[in-house]
Amino acid sequence: MMKYTLPDFTVGLGLNLFFIRLIEQQPACFQDGVAIDSVYGCFPGCALNGGRAFIRERFTPSQMEETFSLLAEHGVKARLTLTNMLASEDDLADGYLNVMLQAASRYGGEAIVYSDDVGDYVRNRYGMRCVLSTTRAIDDIDEINCMTKRYDYVVLNYNRNKDRAFIDTIEDKDKVEIMVNEFCSYRCPHRQEHYLHNSEDQKSGRMRPFECVASKADFFDHESGHPVIFTDDEVRMLHEETGIGYFKIVGRGVAFQTVLEAYAYYLIRPQYRDEVKRMVMRAAG
Repeated sequence: MMKYTLPDFTVGLGLNLFFIRLIEQQPACFQDGVAIDSVYGCFPGCALNGGRAFIRERFTPSQMEETFSLLAEHGVKARLTLTNMLASEDDLADGYLNVMLQAASRYGGEAIVYSDDVGDYVRNRYGMRCVLSTTRAIDDIDEINCMTKRYDYVVLNYNRNKDRAFIDTIEDKDKVEIMVNEFCSYRCPHRQEHYLHNSEDQKSGRMRPFECVASKADFFDHESGHPVIFTDDEVRMLHEETGIGYFKIVGRGVAFQTVLEAYAYYLIRPQYRDEVKRMVMRAAG
């Protein structure tokens, strides 16, 4: 089974619930062997949010509860992106964060973390499973094998997505998650700097522009042998040949239409893709 995690349980909640309900109601539309396992994201204004800065009005506890409940009703987990690279002890004591974690833990939520200290806090205090974020950018096989023993899942450094020799030496492949549609260019020289920039913005509560001169991938060119983005056939081949079963669709902060294209491509049978996209647009309109 290829278990997908989808982006954004706040801004993208409606789109995700549409696909979650569709797979229950019309499973024939979906490709063989795919499942929606989780939806990742963070509530706005949380200092520990990372990857993409998200600075808006904070959610109330009842809004958090409703979000987790809606997903759990369909057996789908929420994953909190607590990947801020500048996490401190004061951030861990923040009331907003702990209300969020308390609610998430009641619904089987998980946490994606950059810092081992954050991972330990979430696991020890709330009993939540933890995912080591791709923001750690681990490029050493010994460290990967160490982290798969420490964490429940490890998201692979996207530069290693198609490095089969590297993947074959991972000991616990059943704990590995792979991003199928990463938009950064292969070995982007600005990636870690950009993550740090976004972490600083989240902590300060103000958004600043970041100029990246590297060319970003276009998902609509994914069929052309891209060094990072997978075709559906490549996902299936990797799953069949290595046993890796967890895959992540990138999409926080990405245009709605591009996210929809990715969902349709990886989840839906080719003959139903156009109709499903029309159904989504009608529901959104």
